[in-house]
Amino acid sequence: MAYFKITQNKKGEFQAKIQVSGKDVSTGKSKVFTKRVYNTDNLTEAKFKKQVEKTAISFEEEVLRAYRDGKEQLRSKVLTFAELMREWKAGIKSGLSINYYERAEKVEHIFGEFLEQNGLADKPISAITVRDVQRFLSSFTTSGYKSSPKARLKKPLPKKVNFRQLARENVIDRCASYNLNKKAANIEKETAEMLCDRCGLAYDEYFETVIVEKLYAAETIKGYRRILRALFNEAVRYEWIAKNPVCATKVGAEKGNTSLRPVAEKEVFTVKEARAFLRKLDEDIPDDEMHKKVVLKFILLTGVRNGEMCGLKWSDIDFDKKVVHIKRNRLYSKQFGYYEKEPKTKTSVRDIPLTEDLIEDLKKYMDWFRLADNEFDDRLDEYYLAVNVYRQPLYPQSIGQWLTFYERKWGMKHVTCHGLRHTYCSLLLAQNVPIQTVSKYMGHSDSTVTLKVYSHFIPDTQDAAISALSRLTD
Repeated sequence: MAYFKITQNKKGEFQAKIQVSGKDVSTGKSKVFTKRVYNTDNLTEAKFKKQVEKTAISFEEEVLRAYRDGKEQLRSKVLTFAELMREWKAGIKSGLSINYYERAEKVEHIFGEFLEQNGLADKPISAITVRDVQRFLSSFTTSGYKSSPKARLKKPLPKKVNFRQLARENVIDRCASYNLNKKAANIEKETAEMLCDRCGLAYDEYFETVIVEKLYAAETIKGYRRILRALFNEAVRYEWIAKNPVCATKVGAEKGNTSLRPVAEKEVFTVKEARAFLRKLDEDIPDDEMHKKVVLKFILLTGVRNGEMCGLKWSDIDFDKKVVHIKRNRLYSKQFGYYEKEPKTKTSVRDIPLTEDLIEDLKKYMDWFRLADNEFDDRLDEYYLAVNVYRQPLYPQSIGQWLTFYERKWGMKHVTCHGLRHTYCSLLLAQNVPIQTVSKYMGHSDSTVTLKVYSHFIPDTQDAAISALSRLTD
């Protein structure tokens, strides 16, 4: 007779375990056979229960038939790593998790090579042990990968090389030139060749090409581990293995997610620097390049992610309520091209208030679009905000290139696009905006994430606390 029990996992998803009493084919002794059912179709509890009841009856008949026919195996064939990875990747691809899919392909290649070298490529996935996975992960801590070609200075450059002029021409910035001359640092080979071309120097006389081997970052190795853990969870779900061998492995000595590190002050603009940056955007960028000014200003004054900026459409701007609706990411993959997906997390779908200054810029920006399309106002859901001069959607890396160009041109410190997002958050906290409000606008899952990364930007309130307590005794 079949028995089953329906439970819920940590995510609130229904699952069931079916048990059927039968007999072992080889010994003839009584044996309990189990089968797990997962609510992959997101059925209600009542409908899922009916599905489990039908599955239990079918499973019981399968057990009886297997003993009668002398079959020892009820389960399907246990797949190899490569076979299971192909099946699993197909599911990821159909779900539009493109970045995850590409990382899975990387792991498929390097872990597949490891299994081949150790005679495990043709073995079922159940043959792969904790030690095998740990050896694979540990191999990245002792060996590195080769970087792109770098240029190393062989002898001092002649005095005719004017680094100020080269910086103005965006050949090499002052910081890189200082490190090149004073600290013997390497620079990109392409930069060195451009420098020699501008100054009339022979590259081979002053530079030598070097290939530097870099160690893998702990977060990169942890990324490989996450892919393998998800894959082996599939094997557990199919009951090919009882425990996931990846869960018992370790990467480095750090605890927790090191990507949630406090943001350094050098990665953001101060209040003074942010004002100077906004002023330069208004003063130095002409109207025919308004698309660059608005995009950079928009990121700084809303804290949106790069992918969210590229995914914004004009229909997402609510001028009446003075907010922007964050609904999608627009990303690019070399393998799949441009694609859209939902924002990073559920809380990333959010509304962010817009400043009056930014609203005025957006209205002028709309006029810039109308110059190219008289029907623009009827097609707001077709046009993206982040576009090139031809009003076509931007390549995501273009924003970072614009930002770097203007920072060098204006002699400002280098802050990345994500650094502008960090700046937005740090400026709000510095002005004592409540942490819950800041977390909401940033799209964080909860305020603890905001505190862990940005708490050092919150002004010290010790004096205010002492003053408040002192008033109790007045």
